[in-house]
Amino acid sequence: MNVNYNADYLAAHDPPVVAAWYLRLADFVDANNKAVKESLAAKMLRHYLKGRGQKLIFDPPDHLKTSKFVVDVLKKHRAWYLTEEKFKDKWAGIIPRLQVAERQREKNNIPIPLVWEMNLNSLVEIATKSGKPGYTNTPDDDLMTALHGFQLHTYCKLALAFIYPWPNRYKVMFMEFRASVKDRYDFAATEYFIVPNPDYGKGPIRPDQERIAVWHKNAIRVEKAGLAAPFDLESKEWTDKALLAPAQIDTTKKLT
Repeated sequence: MNVNYNADYLAAHDPPVVAAWYLRLADFVDANNKAVKESLAAKMLRHYLKGRGQKLIFDPPDHLKTSKFVVDVLKKHRAWYLTEEKFKDKWAGIIPRLQVAERQREKNNIPIPLVWEMNLNSLVEIATKSGKPGYTNTPDDDLMTALHGFQLHTYCKLALAFIYPWPNRYKVMFMEFRASVKDRYDFAATEYFIVPNPDYGKGPIRPDQERIAVWHKNAIRVEKAGLAAPFDLESKEWTDKALLAPAQIDTTKKLT
């Protein structure tokens, strides 16, 4: 069935009716999705309606931790920590820090620290084949609807060992490499999702439509009525063991 993207089927309904429809949508997704063990999209929507704007701290589901989009950015973080690639057009990570430490050793006889801690934040954007948030046919569809774009935070703790007989080469061992998601859940009034209609065949809002376009300006109306609230969210930390593999660096690398 074709979806009329221009039709705003919720516009004619008062905020309490719209809020109740959103809750039915969350329940519908939880009951019918076959892509993931627990729908993050349903969890976020339900908290938006019932959480009174309080921060949500959640366990990261497997389909978040293993998503190609997330794993690819985590690999980028590792490369930035090892100064293999530039971060925001600048060299970052361990080599610039060690180059400073080596100069201090030569000038002031200050020992080079062999344990370092660093952290980074960068954007992850989920892009699915459908390109339309609201579908829950794949794990990444669920992430796109729940989070779309979000900040990925990482913390690492490195231990260094000199590689004899080269004074500027080090073996790098990742003692810790933890990741977490940090973001804000809110809606832009000019955007919309294509979602399954929980009222299809039996409910009060367009029971003739299996899927409908839901414009976010309706969510804003629900917020203004005090029936929903944007919120900050943060996942608990996790570790991708593949990122803990040791590496080697050379501090004579030219950083221009």
